Amino acid sequence: MVNMTSNIIVFVYCALLTFTDGQLTKSNGLDIELMQKTETAIPISSVNVQGVVGQITTLPCDTKPRNSSDFVTMVLWFKESTNEPVYSYDARNLRTGKTKLWSAAHIWGSRATFRATVPGHLLIKNVQENDVGEYRCRVDFHNSPSKNYKVNFTVIVPPLKPIIYDTKKRDMSKHVEAYPEGADLDLICEVHGGKPRPRVSWYLESQLIANTTYEVKETQHPRTVDVLNVAISKEPYTIVISRVKIKNLRRSHYHAKLSCRANNTHLAAPQTTTIVIEINLKPLIVSILGKEKVVSANKRYEIECQSTGSRPAAILSWYKGSKQLKNSSRDFQKDGMSVSILQWIPNAEDEGKYLICRAENRHLPEAAIEDKWKLKVHFAPIVLLRIGSTFDLKDIKEGDDVYFECNVRANPRNFKLAWYHGTKELRHNASAGIVLADQSLFLQGITREASGNYSCLAVNSEGHNRSNVIYLHVMFAPICKRLSPINLKDDYEQQQPSNFLLSSGEENGESATNSSFGHRHYQVLNLACEVEASPTEVSFHWTFNNSRELSDVSPSRYTSDSTVSQLKHQLRSDEDYGTFGCWASNVVGQSKQACLYHVPTPVNPLPLQNCTAHNQSGSWIRISCVEGFDGGLPQKFVAVADERRWESSTPYWEIEIHKPTTVSLYAVNAKGSSDPIIMEGIAFKDVAKFTGETGISLDISPILIGLGGTATGLGLIVTGVLMALWRKHASSPASKPKPLQQPTNATFAVKAEEEDGNPDLIPTTALTNNYTDRKLSIYGSLPRRSNFAEDPQLPQSIIQDMDYPRAAPNTYYSLQRPSRYTETIVRHTTVHESCI
Repeated sequence: MVNMTSNIIVFVYCALLTFTDGQLTKSNGLDIELMQKTETAIPISSVNVQGVVGQITTLPCDTKPRNSSDFVTMVLWFKESTNEPVYSYDARNLRTGKTKLWSAAHIWGSRATFRATVPGHLLIKNVQENDVGEYRCRVDFHNSPSKNYKVNFTVIVPPLKPIIYDTKKRDMSKHVEAYPEGADLDLICEVHGGKPRPRVSWYLESQLIANTTYEVKETQHPRTVDVLNVAISKEPYTIVISRVKIKNLRRSHYHAKLSCRANNTHLAAPQTTTIVIEINLKPLIVSILGKEKVVSANKRYEIECQSTGSRPAAILSWYKGSKQLKNSSRDFQKDGMSVSILQWIPNAEDEGKYLICRAENRHLPEAAIEDKWKLKVHFAPIVLLRIGSTFDLKDIKEGDDVYFECNVRANPRNFKLAWYHGTKELRHNASAGIVLADQSLFLQGITREASGNYSCLAVNSEGHNRSNVIYLHVMFAPICKRLSPINLKDDYEQQQPSNFLLSSGEENGESATNSSFGHRHYQVLNLACEVEASPTEVSFHWTFNNSRELSDVSPSRYTSDSTVSQLKHQLRSDEDYGTFGCWASNVVGQSKQACLYHVPTPVNPLPLQNCTAHNQSGSWIRISCVEGFDGGLPQKFVAVADERRWESSTPYWEIEIHKPTTVSLYAVNAKGSSDPIIMEGIAFKDVAKFTGETGISLDISPILIGLGGTATGLGLIVTGVLMALWRKHASSPASKPKPLQQPTNATFAVKAEEEDGNPDLIPTTALTNNYTDRKLSIYGSLPRRSNFAEDPQLPQSIIQDMDYPRAAPNTYYSLQRPSRYTETIVRHTTVHESCI
C-alpha cells in the first residue's frame, strides 16, 4: 500500500516537473497553485547566515540525496513566506550537458549563481541591504523525494568611515594642528550608519584607549552615501559619537598615530581613520656659559647661552632685570641647539639685577624657561622703603598692625640696616610691638603716638644712604583731653559769693578729665568737654548719673564744634547733683571711656588729721594738719585758743602763746564746720622738746630726766596704739568713704616702658596720656547695670538696653586743696564716695 502511494506521488511529481519546465521557458514562472499543493509534504530544516553589504555571501542548500546513486534535477529558491521562486537551477537535461539558470531581476538578478556541489550553495555578489530575509531552497532529485532548506539571511550594513573632529568641529584628517606639550587633547570620532550599531574604539598606536565616552544619536535626515558602489538605504540611521581625552601630552606622544575604529561584524575589517599627533615641545635646557662671581662696571663682557629640546627650535632672548636687551647678540643653530652670544657692559645700576637668557618656543610663549645670573657690582647701598601692599595709608587706625619693607641693593653687602621714626632710631622690642625681621619692620597694635615719618638707612663699606620717607597717620577714636567748667553763673549772685575752686591739677595748669568743683544751689553750670580724635569729625552725647538713675542728656542742652562740646546744667535740687559723662565717637569708633565730671552734693567738711605742733622760736608755736574732705565746697581752716581766732586758707597756723593753752582746730565751708580737733595743754615747755632751741636753762636731776624719758616713751606707745586704732576706724567702710583708685601713667604705659623706658617705644595700649611726668586725674567710668538692677523705679527698657552706657561701681576723688607746707609728717587723702 505504501509503495503504491509512493509511486503515485512520484508520478504526480514528475508530471509537475514537466509542466513546470514548460511554464518556466514560456513565462519565467511556475504554477503557484500546483506547487502549494505539494509543498506541505516536503520536510524543512533551517540555518542562519550573515552577509555584509558590498561583499560576497553564500547561502547554503542541502543537495545531498538520500540515495548515493540519485542526483539533483532542479533547485528552486523562494523568499520569505511567498511561494514565488526568485531563482531556479534546472538540471533535468544534464545528460545533454545543459543546465538552465534563472534569477528574478528585482531580487538578485545577475548577482546570484548557484553551485551544485555537495552541499550546494547560492553565491550572491555585492550583497545589498534589501537582500535581508528568510529564504528557502527546494531540491528535487531524480528518484528521491524533494528537500526543503531554510536560510535566515541577515545583512550587515557596515558603518561609514569615521570622521575625527577637534573641539572646534574641524575635520582632523584635513586640518593639521600642533598641540602644546602638557596640554590635553580632546577629540571626537563620529560614525554614521551601520546595522547593527557599530562599536567605536580608539587606539594610540596599537594600544586600546579605555577611557572614552560613548553617545548615540538618531538622525531624521539620512545622508545618501554610495560606498564601493553600494546603494545605501535612505532609511533613518544612527550616528555613534565617541570622545577621547589624552591628558598631559608628553614627548612620547610626538608624531604618534591616533586611530578611531568602527566595527559591527567580524566578517569585515573595521572602518578606521588615523591622524598623527603633532606637538610643540618645550625647551628642555637653557644655560648661560662663563658666569663670573663679580663683574666690574664699564667693562665689556661676551656671554654665550645655549638651549636644547624645543620643537621647533627655541628662540633665545636676553634680559637685564625686566628690560630686554635688543640688537646686542648673535643667534644661530648648532648641532640641533640654539646658540646666542651677548656683548654687554654692566654699570652700577645693575647691582642685584639678573642677567637672563630666555629660551622660548614661539608657539609656547608661556612655557619659556630662563637661566639667571645675579650680577654683583660694587657701589653704595640703594634703599627704597615701601609699606605693605595690603595697607592703605589713608586708612590706618589705632590697634592696626603695619608692615614696612626696606629694599636694599648694595655691594659689598650692607652690614647695618637701621629704622627711624622721625629722628629716633627704632630697636627690636617685641613686647612693645616693634618687630624687626630681615629688611622688614612690623608695628603691632599701633597707637596714635606711632604717627610720623618712617625711613630706613643702610650702610656698607662704600657709604650709607637713607631711604625715602613715608608719613604714617594713625586715626584713633576719641579720648578725653579736658573737661572743665567754663562758666558758673549764680542765679542769685547778690546773695552769695560766686567764686569756686578747681582741682589741684587745674590750679597748677594741668588738664583734668575727672574733676570736681565747688557749687551752690541755684547755679548754672557750663561744662566744656574736649577730646582728641582723628579724624576730628566727632559727634558727642552726654549722660547724667545721680543717686536715682543714669540718663541721656537731651541734645538741646549741649552744643558741639569739632572736638569740643559744651553743656549747660542748672543746679536746683539734690537730684541735679551727680556725675556727667561726655562720650564722643568718630568713624573709627566710640571713646572707650567717658570724660567724667563729678558734682557731689555738698556736706560739712571732715575733721583735720595728723595735726602736729612745733616750737618755732620764742613763744611762737607752729601747728600743721592734713586737710580732710572739703564736703564738695571751698573750705577754710580755723584755729581757736583763749577766745582768739585764726583763719587760714591752708591747715597751717603760727600762734603766739604764753601759758598752757587748749587749741581747737576746725575746717569750715558754706555748709558748716567739721568736728573740732582739740589739742590740750599746749605750752612753750611742751613743745621745746621737739626743737631743742628754747634758749632756757633748766636744772633737772638725772632721776627726773630718767622718769621723764620713761613717761614720754610710754606716752608715745599709748599715742601710737590710739592712732593706729583711730586710723583703722577711719579707714573702715562704716567710718569713711572708699577712695577712688586713681589711674596713673603706669596704668596706660606699655610693659616695655615700665621695664626700661626705651625711647624708641611706640605705645600700643588703647589709652595713653601725654602728661607722662605728672600724676593723672583722668579717666573714670559711669556706673554699670549692676547699680540699677536694685532700683525698682528704673525702667526695664534701660536695664535691658545693652547699648546703653554702663560702668562698674566706682568712687571718685573729691576736690582737694594741695598742701602748701613742707613740714607735714603724714598726708592722708580723704575721698568722697560717689552715691551713684
